[in-house]
Amino acid sequence: MLTPEDTLRLNVLISTCVAIRIDIYKLVVVGLTENKKEQTITLNPSGDSTKTIQAVQKLLVSKILGSMGGYPSYLKRWSRMGQVGSSNLKSLLKIGNIEAVVAVANSQNLNDEVLDLVWWCATNTDQQAEIGRFLLTRDFVAKHSVGQQIAHYLLEFLPFTNDTTQLIDTTNLLLQDNLISQTAKDRLWKQGQRKTAFLVGFIERMEGNLPNNNNTIALDSNIKELECVNSEQGQIMLQTINHILKKINQEHVLYRTLEVLGTYLSHPMVRRLADIEQCQTQAENVLEQLGLDNEKIKARLLLAGASEQLVVGTISAHSLAGSAIRKKLSNVLEPIQAALKLLTTPI
Repeated sequence: MLTPEDTLRLNVLISTCVAIRIDIYKLVVVGLTENKKEQTITLNPSGDSTKTIQAVQKLLVSKILGSMGGYPSYLKRWSRMGQVGSSNLKSLLKIGNIEAVVAVANSQNLNDEVLDLVWWCATNTDQQAEIGRFLLTRDFVAKHSVGQQIAHYLLEFLPFTNDTTQLIDTTNLLLQDNLISQTAKDRLWKQGQRKTAFLVGFIERMEGNLPNNNNTIALDSNIKELECVNSEQGQIMLQTINHILKKINQEHVLYRTLEVLGTYLSHPMVRRLADIEQCQTQAENVLEQLGLDNEKIKARLLLAGASEQLVVGTISAHSLAGSAIRKKLSNVLEPIQAALKLLTTPI
């Protein structure tokens, strides 16, 4: 139950603020006024603090959305589907519910007008990093001043991120435009030599603009089929992918690396296949159709057929993790690595 004093102060907050968030750990409710000043209410629970927070949320929802039942269930379903109408956005940022903030962050109707309010509402919540990633998937956010605030937070948060997919996604997003400094990018690249999830973010985002820290040079070749391979950036891309594959111990790193590899070396006559032997046969057949006899071209055609299809079935069937991935999939990884080695070796 809320005390009469807390109820009065919350009603004042509702009438004077454009956004409201609840710190469930410190038991405070914070409002942001139109002129960007914060107003804080420290709650005084007479009993169970969880019930006090629930009472606060119920009051906010009933006053702002006119619903007595709490956060509308249909919005919870739509939170990550981008289906929240523009007319609801500002109201949802005043009900002190983090799912509502996620809904606004992922809304197709998100715009400059509410962007800074969304990020303010996300601050100091358990979902701040998730909301930040949602926001940075929008081009206009990456170009906005708030985008740099989000990037700074996510960069600081990276050491505390254990989920591999989140590591890849965050790195990918941080590499957009000028969100972070070149020094920060260099540091991420260096860290990626040990924690390869960072490198996956690089090869996904920075094709054609990867760091050249090893004085990599282009290979001499006038063969059309090898142009994308023999350029300086092509060599860095393939060397980086080879480095990642040598250290594979996580399924999502492998899936996304193979997707990048197949896409980068894609060829109009090559299909993505789910069997490495079929990929090898396809490479031989296409090479013959082209009227060529070149081991490097055959290697490129083999890699053009790569995708997560080559490994996902085996990993799922055997619940593979860690070094067991490399051991069980050696029949797939070894031909791919041999092809990469051939393509990065001068003749």
